[in-house]
Amino acid sequence: MFYLATASPFFAFEQSDLFGRFVVIILALLSVTAWTIIIEKWIFLRQAFHAYRNCLSILNNNATPKNVVGNLHQFAGPLRNVLDSGLRKTAALQQISVEQLVAGFNSGTTVKSMSDTELELVAAAFEEAVDDEVMAMEENLNFLGSIVSSSPFLGLLGTVWGVMMAFTGMALKGKADINAIAPGVSGALLTTVVALLVAIPALIGYNQLSGSVRVLTIKIDHFSDTFVKQLKSSFHQ
Repeated sequence: MFYLATASPFFAFEQSDLFGRFVVIILALLSVTAWTIIIEKWIFLRQAFHAYRNCLSILNNNATPKNVVGNLHQFAGPLRNVLDSGLRKTAALQQISVEQLVAGFNSGTTVKSMSDTELELVAAAFEEAVDDEVMAMEENLNFLGSIVSSSPFLGLLGTVWGVMMAFTGMALKGKADINAIAPGVSGALLTTVVALLVAIPALIGYNQLSGSVRVLTIKIDHFSDTFVKQLKSSFHQ
């Protein structure tokens, strides 16, 4: 029991000096932040993919404006935001409300045609909306990447500092005493262990989330391009 008590990370933390404890606390805070970002992004992307899967039948059915607008209730998340931005721009150019535009699509009534310039403005609105959604999906991922890259260096800093202080204390005593420096060295090495425990899950989470964002971006971009082409076909003079 005594061995387990003295060999635990808590014992190593107790043997650390003030700077070593400060590094461990900073790493603990970074770990909490990293897990918060990972969980929040995972939930967000899971919901976004679920919403996209609900729209696959529409996308595979030529994605005509009437089909898409008539099934707005199936859209959610980034896909819905992109569609809403495009419809708002279209309605503004038509000088009608979004509700009137949607009602026109659903009823099959003819909405006035649009010039090539106006259609390009609609396409630009869709592209801008896609860019905004990509930036929103990538929000905090850069900070997560910073945690991945900085944590090992913080751990190394704490370890080098702790070992330096341990050997400095041994030099002041004027003799090599392993029993005197071992607790200090264990406290120093604790920062490296904690840093790896922070960096490894954060790295896995960052890679998985970045890959999911890239895939979802491609899907949203594909939908946007398809819908804009159909929209141009419907409104072209």
